[in-house]
Amino acid sequence: MSLKTLLSIIKNRTEMGYIPKSEKKEFDNELINLNFDRSRNLNIILIGLSLILLCIDTFNMQKGLGLAGPKYLFYTHLLLIIGTLITFPVLFKFKMINHTRRKLAVVIIFTYFATLNCTLTSIVGQLIHGEITVYIIAALTIAIINTFKPLTSMGIYITNYLMLAIGITFTQRDPAILRGHYVNGAILVLVAWFLSIILYYAKVKDFLSRKTIEQQKVELESANQQLTATNHKLQESLSALDESQNIIFTLALALESKDSYSHGHSERVTDYALELAKFLGLNELDQVNIYRASILHDIGKIGIPDAILNKPSPLTKKEWSVMKSHPERGETICSKLNFAREILPIIRHHHERYDGKGYPDGLQGEFIPFLARIISIADTADAITSSRPYRSAGTFEQVLEELQKGSGTQFDPTLVTAFITLNKNRYKQRQNL
Repeated sequence: MSLKTLLSIIKNRTEMGYIPKSEKKEFDNELINLNFDRSRNLNIILIGLSLILLCIDTFNMQKGLGLAGPKYLFYTHLLLIIGTLITFPVLFKFKMINHTRRKLAVVIIFTYFATLNCTLTSIVGQLIHGEITVYIIAALTIAIINTFKPLTSMGIYITNYLMLAIGITFTQRDPAILRGHYVNGAILVLVAWFLSIILYYAKVKDFLSRKTIEQQKVELESANQQLTATNHKLQESLSALDESQNIIFTLALALESKDSYSHGHSERVTDYALELAKFLGLNELDQVNIYRASILHDIGKIGIPDAILNKPSPLTKKEWSVMKSHPERGETICSKLNFAREILPIIRHHHERYDGKGYPDGLQGEFIPFLARIISIADTADAITSSRPYRSAGTFEQVLEELQKGSGTQFDPTLVTAFITLNKNRYKQRQNL
């Protein structure tokens, strides 16, 4: 593998393992705590291992070999057990260390001590067998056990390699073996460092995946809570709707009880409007709104004095002004009902004219709510065919003529055409009866 390929792989790993700033502190703390725990375990292993090695060294020295190698090995192993025993209380007894920077310092110092001791052992080993096996084992062990950031692990490996290179220069007399150790040591540094990078970014990827899952879990819980709240509101709305339906008919009956001439008017307007809505192919929601608005379109007349509602002669200008206030009064009454919010514009504007000369706001054309335009036609149809204190009921033929006459001025011409088309056959059937 070329150096260029190696750097490319490291770059890709870096891009894949980018930690957002908002989560970097949490990741660093998690990484430090992980290395701290692993260092404690490694410390126990090294204490046991150094005791065994000291026993072996003592045995070799008692055999009277008289060589400098075993004696120096004894000293390196003695140094190892002294260092591990010193760090033992720091890693275990002082477990209450909560400051992450202090934990990091303890882990790095312990790692440097352990690896440098192994490097020193390899240097001494040149006097006995001329190998750097312990150095190799230490480098790979640190790469696997502890998860350091790339620059930290690089510092550890370079420091140990420089110490190894200097030490074996004075202890190894064979130039060929010395060159081999230089090359093998350098290769080992690269391999161990590359291995530590892979393991580090595997940890990063695991952390990011976990955070993504946690975030998705939070979002899912939030969505579930919203869904639960929505379901609760829906249940409340359904309950309120049942009560509101009763209010609808109660108000409608109360209105019709005040005016004998309007008895059944809201129901007939509802029938006309719903038939036209179905003929036009309106969706279910629009049909529901048509139904509710048709029942309640004249509910504002509850606030109109009986003397005006039941007056047998034409209304005065002042009385007519009061009568024309019923759409606004109806809107005010229905605004107290949650279910009626969508039909408030229909109730308010069912007396607007297509040419803008209607009331209460003088809306024109497409500015008049579409469903209000439908109810306007239905209201007119029933008004013509119903008797009033000042006139008798008209015929359905008069309804069609009046709608045709008011097409484009009082009524939406498209809706007039649809209403006439819908009712022509019905009118003919009535004529034949």
